[in-house]
Amino acid sequence: MRTNLTEKKYDTPTYPQFGHIYPGDYYEELPYDEFIDKNQKLPEGKKIFDIRDFGARPEENLLNTEAFLAAAKACEEAGGGVILVAGGSYCMGTVYIPSHTTLFIAADSEIKASRNADLLIDAHPEGKMEYGTESSEGTFVRVKDASDVTITGGGRINGSGEWYVYEPRELPMREPFPMTKIPRRDQASEINTLPDTIRYYYRQRIRYAEDKYQEGKATLKRPSYMVWIQDSTDIKVENIILYDAMTWTLNADCCDRVTIENVVIDDNRHVANTDGFDITGCTDVTIHHCFVSCADDGICLKNPIYTNRTMKNVKISDCTVLSVMNAFKIGTGTAQDIKDVVVQNCNFCMPDLYPGSVSGISIESCDGSHVKNVRIESIKMENVACPIYILLNMRNESKEHYTDEVGENRYWGGSISDVTIRNVHAEDAELPCIITGFETKKKDGTPVRRAVSDILVENFYMKYHDNEEIIEIPEEI
Repeated sequence: MRTNLTEKKYDTPTYPQFGHIYPGDYYEELPYDEFIDKNQKLPEGKKIFDIRDFGARPEENLLNTEAFLAAAKACEEAGGGVILVAGGSYCMGTVYIPSHTTLFIAADSEIKASRNADLLIDAHPEGKMEYGTESSEGTFVRVKDASDVTITGGGRINGSGEWYVYEPRELPMREPFPMTKIPRRDQASEINTLPDTIRYYYRQRIRYAEDKYQEGKATLKRPSYMVWIQDSTDIKVENIILYDAMTWTLNADCCDRVTIENVVIDDNRHVANTDGFDITGCTDVTIHHCFVSCADDGICLKNPIYTNRTMKNVKISDCTVLSVMNAFKIGTGTAQDIKDVVVQNCNFCMPDLYPGSVSGISIESCDGSHVKNVRIESIKMENVACPIYILLNMRNESKEHYTDEVGENRYWGGSISDVTIRNVHAEDAELPCIITGFETKKKDGTPVRRAVSDILVENFYMKYHDNEEIIEIPEEI
């Protein structure tokens, strides 16, 4: 029996002047059929909670938040089941998924994020929703303290990303640039505005929510994540399209046993901070056969100070990543340890935007993390500026106090060790490989040298991008 919970409410954009899409924002040749099964059947033996039975309607801009939440509550009270989304596009604010639940979005359907920033907040199963508090994060789909949760169906989660960022200064570039120019280090303060440099080409086309160019613009409200899965276990995200994220697309945060398979991320490649998969402080994670097209890091492993746990056992295989920034990355949030990572049989490329991806493989320890036992093999790259980038430094984002004892104190950075990279074939690169630790000094002038160790790069083929170059290499990196 169908019910109507309230009178109709319609979505009103916080920033109605935005939301434009330009040629090149999305990858037009994305092979959906290779990753998404449009004929997936509903799971058998589980109770179905169709959001239409709780008042949802696929009417343009009609808000269906209450109907979805009512279906989720009924599913939770029944001990689990299937929240079914079928029959069209449903606009809504923040929603949550309880334990023992499958969110099944049918292939003909989507849930679409509201364009009203005040409706995309932190959602708790108890219904407590607060915007702008210190503990809350803007989110569209929320899983918190849950177990046995699946997101699937062949349909789409749509984040309405263009509605939360300013217009770009320049439109997407779809033709190669005639020259590569890297600015001098003494020009770092002007790095975003120096004409004809790689950084300039990239930054001018990205849409930010902040005033990046000191033009007197206010910082826009926008959510932090499109899908946020936190402190949860036994999570599956499979056969689903994640589209047009407003910031990070999917953040698995302090979770155990996460499987991500046959997922397509199709983001606007010029909306800032739209990482693909962010795996934060998790253990036992598998990412298999996914296609990621995004504006920031494609598949990114992080472990900042707040997780208070070691991140381990991450396996990534058979993925294609089109990233404006870094295709696969460890970092930069790296205060807690990361170990036992395998990446195999992946394709990192940027076939239609220039100047291309920044890096293919990026392994960074910036805040004290010990990164070790990383195996990466059988990787193809094309139009990636720096195929291999390994960096140990001492950013100290967690604000550790200075000490003369270098040892294990996070102030002095962590370590990168036992890394093997084999069988990499890269075409149209700019900088083949950067592997570096750092040198600094104590307060008394005593030198401190921290090096990476046990790094093997084997069978690495790289072909340069053939164009004019203006590169000023400093005497000391």
